[in-house]
Amino acid sequence: MPKLSVVIPTKNRSALLAEAIERIECQTLSRQQYEVIVVDNDSSDDTRNVLEQKARVFPNLKFGVQEKPGAAATRNAGLRLANGDLVLFIDDDVQAEPTLIEAHLDWHRKNPNTSVIGAVSMPWGDTADPFLRYLRDHRILNPYTPSKGPIDFSYYHTCNVSTPTQMLLNVRGFNENFRVYGMEDIELGYRLEKAGCRMVFASDAQAVHYRFPGYRDFIERSEHAGYSLGHLIRLHPELKTRFVESSRIGRHLKNIHPLYRWVSAALSPFLALLTTWERTRGTTPLSRLTDAHYNWSIRYHFFLGYHRYWKDQKRVRHELVAPIQPALAKEYQVKAKGEL
Repeated sequence: MPKLSVVIPTKNRSALLAEAIERIECQTLSRQQYEVIVVDNDSSDDTRNVLEQKARVFPNLKFGVQEKPGAAATRNAGLRLANGDLVLFIDDDVQAEPTLIEAHLDWHRKNPNTSVIGAVSMPWGDTADPFLRYLRDHRILNPYTPSKGPIDFSYYHTCNVSTPTQMLLNVRGFNENFRVYGMEDIELGYRLEKAGCRMVFASDAQAVHYRFPGYRDFIERSEHAGYSLGHLIRLHPELKTRFVESSRIGRHLKNIHPLYRWVSAALSPFLALLTTWERTRGTTPLSRLTDAHYNWSIRYHFFLGYHRYWKDQKRVRHELVAPIQPALAKEYQVKAKGEL
């Protein structure tokens, strides 16, 4: 019986997935102490071939296919296949350091009934891309990265976090009603914390996140994350004060949304020239003007998605909040390796 199960969801990222598997299979611990579970969310590339080839090399690797779309359903499928006492969630674009699993196990031995949140770095290097320099200097991992405050459920990001398996099952896993990117992991972290699971940060449980989003891609994900924030608050209204009303910049943006949209469009040619100029400056920190542009734009699109969620809810006011999909729901049983 393995001590820990590593769960990796994936979709159409076969090259990144191959590297992620290689890195998680090169740990300081014996492979008999952990298993690796990859759940393919119905990829259309050569992910299946990669998984079959890697399974022949690594006997502790197993995989399945989850046809229901979404990160929540895909991770729940991995949870159903897990045999370890602990589940470590990482992503298919995350490369584990050799001591990652050993560090997670050590922290759980010293801190029972906790979720261990590992450290994640981005290999920015000497990038000259203005937006990547912005993310680098602000240490932003995704559109809803918390920047300050104590370690709590808001840090429960599934690119590097481990939790006792039974605690995950007790709270019925991820809520599969999150339909677009973002917040399904934080929502699970909140239910775990309410159930008595303490969050701890493990600086020595290290991994590298190999994802370099462009500006357009990032603000689109920001809108999706804002939309998902609306669903999070619909499920847990008590969190509105935490995520919306306590945000000073959010309050300002709420009042000037229409104005900001038109001003941004009018300034688009100037902002394009500004971005071009920033590229000529190499790897230095951004000018204050460019930094402010990215800062306001990301938050604007985040809250744009949030307000769009509530507009959508007004059109479907007759609907009730759907219950959390149980992690062991029979109708969503994963197709395991032998069934493919």
